[in-house]
Amino acid sequence: MDLHHPLFQAFALPLVVAFMVTGMLRGALGPVQGRRWAAAGVALAIVGSAAWILGWRLPPGSLTERLPWIYAIVALAGLGLEAVHAGRRTEWLTASILWALALASLAAQALPLMIGLWVLGTAVIRAVLREHAARANAAAILVVASLGLAAIAMTSGSALLFELSLALAAAVAGCALWLWPFVRIAFGAAGALVSTLAWLALTLATALLTEVRPLTLLLLAGAFTAGPLVHWGRRRLQRAAPPPSASARTWVEPLIVAAVAAAWVAAALAFAQWGDTGTPDAAMDDPYYKPRW
Repeated sequence: MDLHHPLFQAFALPLVVAFMVTGMLRGALGPVQGRRWAAAGVALAIVGSAAWILGWRLPPGSLTERLPWIYAIVALAGLGLEAVHAGRRTEWLTASILWALALASLAAQALPLMIGLWVLGTAVIRAVLREHAARANAAAILVVASLGLAAIAMTSGSALLFELSLALAAAVAGCALWLWPFVRIAFGAAGALVSTLAWLALTLATALLTEVRPLTLLLLAGAFTAGPLVHWGRRRLQRAAPPPSASARTWVEPLIVAAVAAAWVAAALAFAQWGDTGTPDAAMDDPYYKPRW
């Protein structure tokens, strides 16, 4: 068995680690504390898979070599916020500061562009954190958006970013299996922060290292509006019909949210294909990466 095969290190490893560690934390810590801390399994899977693929370089040189360190710092911050029972506003402020630091570390661009990227990132963070921690909505959006990012990275010629994005989707999916169809944990700061900032960092890396057009990534970021759109539609429907049961919200609603997010992803992929010029650069991979296909 090749432990460095892409199917293992970018799919099987993060999926199994996230699922097993989440379940072990849930069982070992009990129904109350285990429910709170179980989402740390996704943080371990994300950091572990990135380190497995990229390794730990000290000091980190290239943009991708910095990603495992950024993931680890954000994961520790998420654990700290969970330990102090931080509120959603505190989580959002902390994540926004971490995103600003990540931007400064990963990209040295013009100040107006950096501010725009920071604002976009904070909007994505808010969209994730405003979702109820005891539902699978946020996890569903992150899985769909990460799969879309993986597809865009591959069509843009980067097998490395494809693997990293697929690993992120697999890690969140492994944790989401404990949230859907039956809710047994909470997707709190221990998992939500590192998942969201990992997606933002990979999106930034895709924009900087490939020829993908910015509008494609903006359409992909639109997937994070799926939650607010579904909530708005539900409120409109409640005016004309009885409200759905609690079980319907936890079982059916994540599917609807995932479908809306998938529509945004499909639009981004269609736009990317429509604007594909077929140049040789689109088939090139990162010059420092040799994929094992």
